Amino acid sequence: MAAAIGDRREIGDLIDSLPLSGLHLYVMLLSALCVVCDGFDLQALALTVPALSKAWALPPPTFSTALSASLLGMGIGAAFIAPLGDRFGRRTLLSTALFVMGLGTLACITAENTAQLMVYRFITGIGIGGSMPNAFSLTADYLPRARRAALLTATYCNTATGAMIGSFSAPWLIERLGWRGPFIAGGVLPILVSILLLLTAPESLKFLLHRRPGSATIARILRRIAPGTAPQSVYLRPSAQGAGGTIRDLFTPRFRTLTLWLWLAFAMNAFVLYLLVSWLPTLLTGAGWSSTQALHAAAFNQIGGIVGGISLAWLMGRLGHERTLLFSYLLCATVLVTFLIAPSQFWTWGILLLLNGLCIGGAQFAIPALGATYYPAAILATGTGWASAIARIGAFLAPLLGGALLKEGFSTDSVLALLAIPALIAALAMYFLGRAPR
Repeated sequence: MAAAIGDRREIGDLIDSLPLSGLHLYVMLLSALCVVCDGFDLQALALTVPALSKAWALPPPTFSTALSASLLGMGIGAAFIAPLGDRFGRRTLLSTALFVMGLGTLACITAENTAQLMVYRFITGIGIGGSMPNAFSLTADYLPRARRAALLTATYCNTATGAMIGSFSAPWLIERLGWRGPFIAGGVLPILVSILLLLTAPESLKFLLHRRPGSATIARILRRIAPGTAPQSVYLRPSAQGAGGTIRDLFTPRFRTLTLWLWLAFAMNAFVLYLLVSWLPTLLTGAGWSSTQALHAAAFNQIGGIVGGISLAWLMGRLGHERTLLFSYLLCATVLVTFLIAPSQFWTWGILLLLNGLCIGGAQFAIPALGATYYPAAILATGTGWASAIARIGAFLAPLLGGALLKEGFSTDSVLALLAIPALIAALAMYFLGRAPR
């Protein structure tokens, strides 16, 4: 086909041949900022529960459903809202989702009971679920293939950056603005980023060539990343994937075993991660720590996730995906059990939380790469999409079980040690995935 069209260039091949320009870096920066907002807003309620519990005179487990509501909203947003970016544009959908996320978070400051808080957190979750996939898609569409995986991993890690910023800023915000402080910051920031995106971010060239091939925007973008390239010389290769796969394709004899073990790993990883995201500040204050200590220590878990995501992505390319993640989950389980014997001091537990974040938070960023190694292109989106949906089930159940354990009077170290069980199950899934026939 290339020979038949002479000097015309397919847009993917063109992007793969280009060095990173200022526009590439700007798109990456904006997408990273969007993901920071996602991480901050997802963590906002967990950081506020200790202060909100005192202000409303309610025990912390009362907020379990509100904590789960945002995760349920994320699943719905990712399944039904995010795909609209393929129809209306990555930038448009991303900007809209951020605006919804900001409004949902701001609405939390008006909540007078847990039922209202649950509704507002559900709306926030829908925005997060719709924004994150489109931030990645917009970035991926501008990145050369050779550097795409590493740069996307770096972008994804900013979820933990947002949560870390929230953990460090929450004491200051709560001290000055009360329990509403994190929600005010978490609401205003994504709205500002939404406006910035709409005014300054370029739309995906691949989307424009597919949906709006005559748009003058194509020429403007090409002038910035590939000067001298005429818009009429660039085309989008027709997809070779057909109509895409269905869930039944994931359970054919070839993929059934891979799919089930992959789903189990996704669900267990998300369960451990989101129980900690939802309850860690409350668990630490329950262990006798001050609110400021608890919020700062929670940030250690997020710092570990950032380092772990980048480190595991590097190791997976050298030691193998399953072997690297198997070691990570085993180390995570060991760290979690160690809470039973380690003294409950800031730096002792802080180091354990850093290691735990490196393992389980890092795995959360690295595990999506498994789908690309198991499924062919025709069912890749279906395979990774369903694995992510199953992960949301684990994420949704985690805050509910964490609240139930707190209600039953489980100590902080006992709750943390119990999380070693799903970590070991995830390790078991990695063991069998590494031995499953391809």
